[in-house]
Amino acid sequence: MSQKDRLPDFAQWNQILQRAGQGLPCLLLDHARYVANLQRARESLQPGIGVRVVAKSLACLPMLDMALQQLQAVGLMTFSAEMLIPLLQARPEVEHLLGKPLPASVAAQVLDQQPHASGRVIWLVDTQARAQQYAALALAQARGVRLRVALELDVGLHRGGVEPKDLAALAALVQQMPMLHLEGVMGYEPHLAKLPAPLRALSRARVEQALRAASALLQDMTGGGAALVNTGGSLTFETYGTPEGVSEVSLGSVLVKPGDFEVRSTQAFEAAMFIATPILKYRANNPIPGLEILTPLTRWRRRAALTIYGGYWKATPVHPKGYGYSGIFGRSSNQEIWSGPALGASPVDHFAFLRPDQSEAVIPEFGEILVLSEGEITETWPALSGVL
Repeated sequence: MSQKDRLPDFAQWNQILQRAGQGLPCLLLDHARYVANLQRARESLQPGIGVRVVAKSLACLPMLDMALQQLQAVGLMTFSAEMLIPLLQARPEVEHLLGKPLPASVAAQVLDQQPHASGRVIWLVDTQARAQQYAALALAQARGVRLRVALELDVGLHRGGVEPKDLAALAALVQQMPMLHLEGVMGYEPHLAKLPAPLRALSRARVEQALRAASALLQDMTGGGAALVNTGGSLTFETYGTPEGVSEVSLGSVLVKPGDFEVRSTQAFEAAMFIATPILKYRANNPIPGLEILTPLTRWRRRAALTIYGGYWKATPVHPKGYGYSGIFGRSSNQEIWSGPALGASPVDHFAFLRPDQSEAVIPEFGEILVLSEGEITETWPALSGVL
């Protein structure tokens, strides 16, 4: 069954929103689909592998709480101080692995506002210079804390991080810094899911080789102690196990499955998040601005136009069926126009629906999520705000 065949019953959703008196664009979460996706993810994990939930992809505390509990996660992967600080305050017991290296000045701000962050945060270090900055007097020694760090390992994405051949040298340098504690490595590999099959197989072998080598190095350096080797993402998390030297994988977006994550490896998951927005206007045969004289010649195409409340979201129209962004009017964040086949009745005051292309930008933009469960809006969950 294709993903299109598994779209929700938007006619029913339209009635729910109308009964609730909703009159503004809103973000909807299908609670049952989210729960089912959590179960699918839990069942897909390889034995002995921990899971870390990506905070920016599910930027809503109740959603994160559900994922942490249902997946029995080891913690969160967090990408910004703006999100890290409120999460540390709200859930002080949760451990965070940074998903990107933060400037030392920003890390200092986090420590100033949340002193216990030194015990709950694993900072990401990608270069010798960054390691030295984190260990510097202004950041660590002046606070009398020892910072936990992981090394960003370039396993083939080439978006930064230490090359595998240079990992031993950087790891040895960090171990010599008394104010830093080396926890392990993080190697992100989203390119694997997007490469053609022959290139993907070769790149996959290189990723696994780099991860196994990193695991062996860390085992040697710690005398056989447990070491962090984090990799994977929503498109690949289920493929890693302990034979690859991996201790944990990260995932997030697949749990609501935005459009950008519609690939072969996620077919078992269902889209669980959608945007709904009122339809303000409708014309069954819309003239082209400036070319109205041609309208009689184009009536046979029966292209209609509807105008929605708002727009320009990172999302793709999915209802009414057959409608998409107008190539004539272009995109608009005020009154976006969609074009499609003529409808049997005017859809004005009904709702149009879009499937987000990604969740990490859309959730903070709306600020809250309406939860649909058993045919009603049962809860409104506030979103986490801040730079990703």
